[in-house]
Amino acid sequence: MKNLIKFFFTVALFTLGLTAQAQDKSSGGGNYQGPGVLNIGLTSGFGDYLGVQADYEIAKLGQDFTVGASVAFQSWSNGKNDNGDTSFAVGARFRWYADRVLNITHPKWDVFANGDIGFNINGPNGLWWGLGIGGKFHISQSFGLQAIIGSGAQIGVTFQL
Repeated sequence: MKNLIKFFFTVALFTLGLTAQAQDKSSGGGNYQGPGVLNIGLTSGFGDYLGVQADYEIAKLGQDFTVGASVAFQSWSNGKNDNGDTSFAVGARFRWYADRVLNITHPKWDVFANGDIGFNINGPNGLWWGLGIGGKFHISQSFGLQAIIGSGAQIGVTFQL
């Protein structure tokens, strides 16, 4: 598990180093909204838990990256959480919007990879982490749908505030 985390961290750093220009239409990317976006969704740990997660993209970290504060509530029903039936997590969610790299120019679509890191209060262990890939479809400038699949799954809505 430790080697897998190191591998994903190395890939993320390598990818960060390769992104050289901002995501905009002239460089082949769509118009991702970045900071000021609230994302809320229902989550599933593939049979381990069901829950709700929200993150607010606070800042842009270079070209196509954002970071946001993230909170989650999970409900465990299968006995895998020895500390009780529910847990609460707080941390950060990092997103890499890959539209420019994948040459996705449609303004209604965003494709991204994301990673979560934080603390899991009353969870099976104190570390809260996750990796995933996802997409957003912007119905309007201020509202859209999102889906993420990876170490868990999430489906929800996104709001430009």
